[in-house]
Amino acid sequence: MSGTITLRWRNRRTAVRIDDILYIESYNRHLSVFTLNGKTEVVGKLSEMAEHLPETDFLCIHKSFVVNMKYITEIDGRGAVLTDGSVLPVSVRRKTAAIKKFDSYCDMRGVGKCLFWE
Repeated sequence: MSGTITLRWRNRRTAVRIDDILYIESYNRHLSVFTLNGKTEVVGKLSEMAEHLPETDFLCIHKSFVVNMKYITEIDGRGAVLTDGSVLPVSVRRKTAAIKKFDSYCDMRGVGKCLFWE
């Protein structure tokens, strides 16, 4: 995965490497883009932002969260656990599909089968 996206907030423009995005959270028509270097706020819809991200690397785990699978260490009963220790909710409705896609991602990356705990 490579490339950058430019995030606009008022008069500020921030170039963000797609590979550095941990996850994106949506709330009240705003997006918080969490990266390895911090957080950037923008106005927009999560679905529109997701269109600019590689589908093979990003996973919609909840109506308010899209996560970079590169940074998921596990999916368990608490949610998706990230390398920085964050735990993001995985909706009941999306859990089966999220686990299946993450398992495929692990296979593709040569990690082997992922283990999931209920």
